[in-house]
Amino acid sequence: MEYSHFFSSIGTKTTVIQREDRVIPNEEPEVANLLKNELGKFVDIYTGFDAVEVTQNGSKKTLVVRNRTDGIQREFTAEALMIATGRISNADMLKPEKTGVKLDSRGFIEVNEFLQTNKPDIYAFGDAIGRQMFRHAANYEAGVVWHNANHKHKVPMDFTVTPHAVFTHPQIAAVGLKEEEAKQRYKILVGKAFYRDTAMGAAMGNPEGFVKVIVEQETGKILGGHIIGPEAAVIIQEITNAMASGNGDYSPIARGMHIHPALNEVIQNAFGALQQTEQEHG
Repeated sequence: MEYSHFFSSIGTKTTVIQREDRVIPNEEPEVANLLKNELGKFVDIYTGFDAVEVTQNGSKKTLVVRNRTDGIQREFTAEALMIATGRISNADMLKPEKTGVKLDSRGFIEVNEFLQTNKPDIYAFGDAIGRQMFRHAANYEAGVVWHNANHKHKVPMDFTVTPHAVFTHPQIAAVGLKEEEAKQRYKILVGKAFYRDTAMGAAMGNPEGFVKVIVEQETGKILGGHIIGPEAAVIIQEITNAMASGNGDYSPIARGMHIHPALNEVIQNAFGALQQTEQEHG
């Protein structure tokens, strides 16, 4: 994800400049659209702009941007500028290649499914391997490394069931494949349910938000889950746990009794609304 945040300080006017055509471009389009609408009530958001230059005059910084569609330039001036352009490996500082450990073209440490490097007795995990660069992923990987370093029976690291969250307002959380990704490989069913259609959602004042789930049609295996709304980072766990256990099918969620009223009823409702998509797997 590439973001440029142009702001002064918390509680003051904030402007978000995004190079891509939508905010959080790695999320589902409808999730990104809803976030822009809701977040746009509090901050100014501009998408589809390239940064051209930055100048400073005293305590003020001026950012010049160019619209990627029509080429028109704009200027934004504020007291502080924050630029987020992604993450790169710092292996050039650590020099792991001196141990004979192999790096990829981006400088991250290469590992196999057991998180072993090309040196069998050396393991690597976390941001150093450039996979799922989240703290919770690193914690999980650490457990896999400990097991594999201390036991003859090795267990693989499954990166496909790595949840993530974006702590915006409203919150976003997701796990697994997006709809377009899933369509490339499977015949799928897609279900969507809205917070406002649950009792707890009504009690909370009908917040904007929804749950979208993607399931393989033939097996019922959960392929992905996407949430935007209150406590998204919490309720995604029900989908994550189902994906990580057994065959990964959704039936335990559909059959399991959910407390009423509770937010996670929206998860059960999403699986209850599964429908065949227009585009079938080729």
